Amino acid sequence: MLDRIRARFGPTVADIVESCSDPDLTPKPSWRQRKEVYVAAIAHKSPPALLVSLADKVHNAGALLEDHRRVGEQVWSRFTGGREGTLWYYRALADAFRGRGHQPLWQRPEDTVRAIDERTDAK
Repeated sequence: MLDRIRARFGPTVADIVESCSDPDLTPKPSWRQRKEVYVAAIAHKSPPALLVSLADKVHNAGALLEDHRRVGEQVWSRFTGGREGTLWYYRALADAFRGRGHQPLWQRPEDTVRAIDERTDAK
């Protein structure tokens, strides 16, 4: 797939896609291990890859919040990490992005976790 992306869109786009994707390893590491590696890699991403990663995670966080508003706590059944693991991941992402700047975008994953916590505490 990366070769096709490289041929169609060039090496810069292929590098960004590769940087934002989980490595294809066998055996596949656990969900938590993959997320820890992804979070740690934020510190080393190129500026274009960092922005793509951040935009992706901001979109995912917004979709998670909307789904939580729509279906409530059953949303967690969709996530391998469950409630606690998924919220840990978004907090870790926010911390990693904060370390790279790009305010206010990096705040969006953190704001999502806060909003979910507030919704849960309000019940």
